[in-house]
Amino acid sequence: MASIHHMNMAGVDLNLLIVFDALMQERNVTRAGQRVGLSQPATSAALSRLRHLFEDELLVKTASGMEPTPKALQLAETLRSPLLQIQSALTEQDQFIPETSDRIFRLGMSDYAELVLLPELMQQLSQQAPNVQIQVRATDRQEALMLLDEDRIDLAIGFYPNCSSWHRQQVLFEEEFVCVCRQNHPAVQQQSLTLEQYLNAAHLLVSLREDRTGRIDQILANQNLQRRIALTIPHFLLAGFILARTDLLAALPKRLAQVWTDFLPLQLLPLPMQVPGFALSMLWHNKNHNEAGHQWLRSLCVANI
Repeated sequence: MASIHHMNMAGVDLNLLIVFDALMQERNVTRAGQRVGLSQPATSAALSRLRHLFEDELLVKTASGMEPTPKALQLAETLRSPLLQIQSALTEQDQFIPETSDRIFRLGMSDYAELVLLPELMQQLSQQAPNVQIQVRATDRQEALMLLDEDRIDLAIGFYPNCSSWHRQQVLFEEEFVCVCRQNHPAVQQQSLTLEQYLNAAHLLVSLREDRTGRIDQILANQNLQRRIALTIPHFLLAGFILARTDLLAALPKRLAQVWTDFLPLQLLPLPMQVPGFALSMLWHNKNHNEAGHQWLRSLCVANI
């Protein structure tokens, strides 16, 4: 493949080639200027620069109008295809057609976000963009930020209280915590739990950081209280199946627990203490903010909440 001689190209205004193409198409300075959005004097000045650049008259006046020189005809044939390719590249970079796209979007999220969002998202994709593919990568909070910066995921979905100035964020919904346990749990009376009953029970903790304390434990510690953690797991999806077969309790996001109640014998109860909820958000790198495909995907995520 031939290399581009940067020194020879450095002094060339590529917009001149657009003007040249318009002049060859119109054979008239005024109409060529209108075609490219230039005034007649500006187009005449561009023609003068083209003549100097190519050391040829290019277009000469005749009784029937402007006629191209042999060199102009040769240049026009050579330049037309590359100019069209450049125009196509510049035009298509901001276009995204869901119906025909086969693009692969890479999402970083926890299994909680997967269960809450992906079923509806994939249903909509099958209808609107049947050839678009989604690749999900399991991520925690810090890893998601790193993967965004390294361009290894397009979008992160989760809880991101702290992000960098070059990240964009949009809240999808506000989530709250509920107590989840099996139906007919011996500690539950009249669809409620007292704080004493809650503390006397054994608990399941989902910890993405794989430690043995969570938000509930911090709240209890501030009141000099403590609960007994019988099981700690790093993923949400297994929790429902364990709760359905044991007497463990768990404080979990409400939307997740509501999905489980459709196929597991579980019940949702108010927690016997105030526990702040959280916002589930989309996070993306600022460099992708105006990219058409990225905008479409974000809009689809919002529409499916």
